Amino acid sequence: MELKTGRLQLIPITVDLAQMLMKNSLAFYYKYQLPWNKNWPHDGLKALLPIYTEKLEEDQGQFGFGPWVMIDLDGEAVIGDIGFKGKPDEEGTVEIGYHVVASERNVGYATEAVAGLCKWAFTQPEVKSVEAQCDKSNIASQKVLINNEFTHTGRHREIFLFKKDKSVQKMEEDSFKKGL
Repeated sequence: MELKTGRLQLIPITVDLAQMLMKNSLAFYYKYQLPWNKNWPHDGLKALLPIYTEKLEEDQGQFGFGPWVMIDLDGEAVIGDIGFKGKPDEEGTVEIGYHVVASERNVGYATEAVAGLCKWAFTQPEVKSVEAQCDKSNIASQKVLINNEFTHTGRHREIFLFKKDKSVQKMEEDSFKKGL
């Protein structure tokens, strides 16, 4: 399974891929024939991979609801990663997070990847909404969420909370179809 957007290929991390990234990230770059980027995988993803791998080994239903790799469609570079922090909760909510390597920032990759992954999430029957959190000083991340029709829903100390409901995604798709 993989997703393609206008400029990106999004690949969900399997157990094998996670183990490759944990043991020898250079092997990932050889496998996908990409130039090595010393800044990816970043420390946050490295810390998450063992936990995610264990969850995925125990429950194959986790697949897709963990990290995904962002690669540019031309196969020239790793853009970063995006993903969910687990399967939907009892209300049908998943939380999304993303990281773009510094050299690829400010050209809309995060906005495009969030749109693509939200679209995928809303094809999953159990998903009703997508939430996100970002630091109040992270204006770029806030713009990504606002550009993807997320609504600011609150604040917890220095963290802003955002949410997008499945119904908003449906309205966007209906509007797009009418415009064709």
